Amino acid sequence: MTSLKLKTLLASLALAASGMAAAQNSLLNVSYDVAREFYKDYNAAFTAHYKKTTGQDIKIDQSHAGSSAQARAVNDGLAADVVTMNTTTDVQFLADNGVVAKDWTKKFPHDASPTTSTMLFLVRNGNPKG
Repeated sequence: MTSLKLKTLLASLALAASGMAAAQNSLLNVSYDVAREFYKDYNAAFTAHYKKTTGQDIKIDQSHAGSSAQARAVNDGLAADVVTMNTTTDVQFLADNGVVAKDWTKKFPHDASPTTSTMLFLVRNGNPKG
């Protein structure tokens, strides 16, 4: 093998290896639209924590749309490493289709729901009656 061919092969392998390393240190979080700003801040904190604890860099890519649309996209093949949906029905849809574990609610504390929301309705005095 000539020196030029060997150098080209080594350069190609190095480039491929760097691409694989980058792919291994990146993840895709598929999430709902409203969480976009939250994850912008959270990802910065997480990448700093990850670097501190592992010594490695990580790149976090985001995909945002409506929660149910995102669940359908993941079910149809979008290669998510993490899904963060705003309704349990969207995660259950993924479980029912074999995309996430059937027992996903048992994997983490609080039935895998770290937060909850309370709905509040404000109405004018006398509405609807009285």
